Amino acid sequence: MILLRRVGFRVGVAALVIGGILAGCSGGDDRADSPQVRRCKNLLGSGNVDSAVDAIGSSDVKASGTPQADVLADLLVKEAKRWQKSDLLHTAYTACRMSAFEGDRIIGTVDVSVKWSVLSLKMMDSPQISRTWRRVNDSLFLAPEASPARMQLLAVCAVPGAVASQPSDLPLQFEVAAKDLSTELRWDLLSTFARSVVEAMDCTKPPVIPSALPAGA
Repeated sequence: MILLRRVGFRVGVAALVIGGILAGCSGGDDRADSPQVRRCKNLLGSGNVDSAVDAIGSSDVKASGTPQADVLADLLVKEAKRWQKSDLLHTAYTACRMSAFEGDRIIGTVDVSVKWSVLSLKMMDSPQISRTWRRVNDSLFLAPEASPARMQLLAVCAVPGAVASQPSDLPLQFEVAAKDLSTELRWDLLSTFARSVVEAMDCTKPPVIPSALPAGA
């Protein structure tokens, strides 16, 4: 009788150990995300955000910004409809800013933003600009080396109700700034973000934004 009890106890302990291991394998990567981080994931992709947090090296992350594609799209569309060629100042909208902490110290940041660009499509042909910006397709230009920590995307989006020259003279400019991320991960965040915003805008001809990192970037 005592032997049976000992055997039962050992089996129970083994089951608990195995259950703990399986839980660690299946659910150990689950994060207790704040509502702000979850909204960033909706805009930038859940896996992309998790990879960015892992690259920074801390699970203590605070997020801010305007991480709703429809809100950003509405702000951008209203600005484009008011735009005239003499307007050279454009508002930069922070979609998601994530700061990773170690105690009270910030050890890394990811900054994702969008604005209407001061660059026009005609400028893309100038030798100085073409050294930084590379044509991806007819509606897209990429600046992967604006600095070691930044990647930028220029996208053509014709907004109904804006002046006729708006598509070529006022393209969208998306940016991801994060020194701790790889080029591929910066592109994943940038392209997912750009597609989220563009899909929420009523572009006459939406820009073609590939999911794969363009060759040579």
